[in-house]
Amino acid sequence: MKKFNFYSVFFLLFLSSVLFSCRHSERKALVIPQNKLPKVKLEIHRYGKALFHLNLKNFKTGLKKIQPEFLPFLNADLNDTAHVNQLYRYVTDTQILYVYRKTMKVFPQLTTEQQRLQSAFAHLKYYYPAYLLPKVYSYISDMYYEQPVMKNQHALVIALDDYLGEKFPLYIDLNIPQYHRRCMTKENMVVDVVRTLYRNDFQQKFLPKTLLDNMLEAGQELYFLDAMLPDVSDTLKICYTGKQLQWMEKNKKEVWAVMVKNRFLYSTNYMLINKMTQPGPFSDGFSHASPPAMARWFGWQMVRKYMQKHPKMTLQKLLKMKDSQTLLQDSGYKP
Repeated sequence: MKKFNFYSVFFLLFLSSVLFSCRHSERKALVIPQNKLPKVKLEIHRYGKALFHLNLKNFKTGLKKIQPEFLPFLNADLNDTAHVNQLYRYVTDTQILYVYRKTMKVFPQLTTEQQRLQSAFAHLKYYYPAYLLPKVYSYISDMYYEQPVMKNQHALVIALDDYLGEKFPLYIDLNIPQYHRRCMTKENMVVDVVRTLYRNDFQQKFLPKTLLDNMLEAGQELYFLDAMLPDVSDTLKICYTGKQLQWMEKNKKEVWAVMVKNRFLYSTNYMLINKMTQPGPFSDGFSHASPPAMARWFGWQMVRKYMQKHPKMTLQKLLKMKDSQTLLQDSGYKP
């Protein structure tokens, strides 16, 4: 009996180490050696800081002085009194001043954020050498939390006041849901930047019809985050708590069985798709401990499994795939 127990324990330990090694290898597959990453120089131009530091007695003169560096914000006639007065009212507004000061306490410097973005941009240039990196700016948006990062052809702007932490009082006063506030931290900033770049410049334009189509679309986006941010935790990429991610891992077989049994994967029902893919406190119809948007998580694992089984598949080709059924079959994914 003792001998049996010894070999049983040994086998379990061996199996655990193999499974861990497989997961570890899968994760490490996207880690590019530093000597292969292109050199990227990045500076975050702090428009908010420059603007609020201007001398109010010589406000127009100060605006003209900083205008060349901050054209995305100041591309206007600064001899126009109405425009200058509008900016003056902005920098003297009591609430905006409060938000700015709180932002400066959270972000006195942007050294860490700059390093993280620089790493993400280096990975981006590794996969897409011809991609023209945007110039990066930060500003105070007066909590425009619906779109914390915006990008046009040449510039990317980050609203620093959207990353002051889930307990920031004004977020609560604005009735921002707790599940959304949880993602409004300084650690989430780089994820939002890369996600915005993906949706602006890399996401394929096709209209998903079924839940499975939506899973492919979500899986491609999250795998793109894997590639650009290999050292960032899964919880940040999908905005789950650690407990929600553990719940998902523990209950994935049961949830998948429900989805397959009820043919959710091929449903075109808008309400169902919305329930399975959109943010929320938890997934309706499941435990309150469950995470939201479970179909997105499954799509992510499906794409990861597909890429693991097809090591010659490039990221560029993966992002062009539109056939969700083929991806599911060829991945062999089954929790």
